[in-house]
Amino acid sequence: MEESNSQFEQRKRDHIKIALDPRSQTDGQNGLDSIELIHEALPNLDFKEVDISTSFFLKDPVTKDSVSLSSPIFISSMTAGHEQGREINEALARLSDRRQILMGVGSQRRELEDSNAAEEWNRVRRQAPKALLLGNIGIAQLIKSPIDKVQRLIESTEAIALFVHVNPLQEALQPEGTRDFRHGIEALENLVKIAGVPVIVKEVGCGFSVETLKRLENAGIYAVDVAGKGGTHWGRVEGYRSQENDLLYKVAQTFANWGISTVQSVLNAKEARVSYEIWASGGVRNGLEVAKLCALGANKVGLARPFLEAALKGDEALEELMNKLETELKIALFCTGSKNLKDLQTKRVIR
Repeated sequence: MEESNSQFEQRKRDHIKIALDPRSQTDGQNGLDSIELIHEALPNLDFKEVDISTSFFLKDPVTKDSVSLSSPIFISSMTAGHEQGREINEALARLSDRRQILMGVGSQRRELEDSNAAEEWNRVRRQAPKALLLGNIGIAQLIKSPIDKVQRLIESTEAIALFVHVNPLQEALQPEGTRDFRHGIEALENLVKIAGVPVIVKEVGCGFSVETLKRLENAGIYAVDVAGKGGTHWGRVEGYRSQENDLLYKVAQTFANWGISTVQSVLNAKEARVSYEIWASGGVRNGLEVAKLCALGANKVGLARPFLEAALKGDEALEELMNKLETELKIALFCTGSKNLKDLQTKRVIR
């Protein structure tokens, strides 16, 4: 059954409310507690020398056409297409503009059928013209949508890249879910050829296996955000949208801990020896955890819930959060004797 605009907006409001509920979190399951960075008691560094900046290649690394980023930290995709989502995205985009960090936008699914939905991004751009936005569409929608409609999603956000999220568990448990994932690889390959911007495949909290990562090797994508288990679990979120006596509520309890942890997903990428970049998200809550994932091999690290909570409080809270995250990341580098992110990834700093 076709979902009306009012039903869509209610679903998105439900997502925000339930995502902030502790019951929707798989806390302690991201694997980061098992990773320890080795303390360097005598770093041959001045703390002022520590550099956490990085870059993002806009299309082809060979051309060296890139944007500079203040850190590997990015804002993970959260929500879009409703009034509260607009306020959240405007606040997050202003932070991206000020701090020059990447920001994944929420799903642009609604824009595929409602051209008026693109006005949200016009408002965002008026407030944050230099925000580094990454568009976002689900693989199930990509498979079925004309490619020109998908290109308009990139244009409406003035995105420098496009996330394609893969979320089979969420779609299976969502009453309005789209459950046909056939021909996903072919759809990605076709998109890469004509998108004009880098394409990044991301999970939404269930991670990636070695075999799936290998299957993506020849698709031409720029990166995979493994988005593993350990943070907001969208199977749980969708389950809690249903009534306790509903079938989907009961089934969701069975799958409450489904998925591959964030750490294991990054390790799977190393085992798969993929050539594309590996990004990591899923239950990341502080700069030390960002450092651990970078040390494991992640090129970029995303956070969602901490940014969502801060965005609901306003710009000052977002600035405080960003200052905290970047300071924690710098201290982690300093105390492992790492001058920059490359040092962190190449030195033996993990126990």
